[in-house]
Amino acid sequence: MPILAFRCSEGHLTEKLVRSQDLQEIPCGTCSGPASRQSVYRVAVTGFARVPVDQREIRMGAFNEASAELAYKHERAENDAGRPLPTPPLWQTAKRKARRLQQMGVKDSADLE
Repeated sequence: MPILAFRCSEGHLTEKLVRSQDLQEIPCGTCSGPASRQSVYRVAVTGFARVPVDQREIRMGAFNEASAELAYKHERAENDAGRPLPTPPLWQTAKRKARRLQQMGVKDSADLE
């Protein structure tokens, strides 16, 4: 059973749980005058614009992937050298790489239609 809204000529709004949606008029709960059923369907139109790829914030997934790749390359370089090497600034390098990938137009899940 739906709850429908009814408005009388005085402007009072009454909501009522009704068995039949065919009911068009009930007595107003405030002034007892006739109250007619209000439209249930109100349409709100909203929208949004996508931020261009080069202006988007870096997604965490792209950053994590770039960071893991750089850590792997550093580990391989240490193994090849046979000694510990100074750790590069991974997060800064990963951020630059992720931003470059976005500027190249690499698609993320939000770009899929």
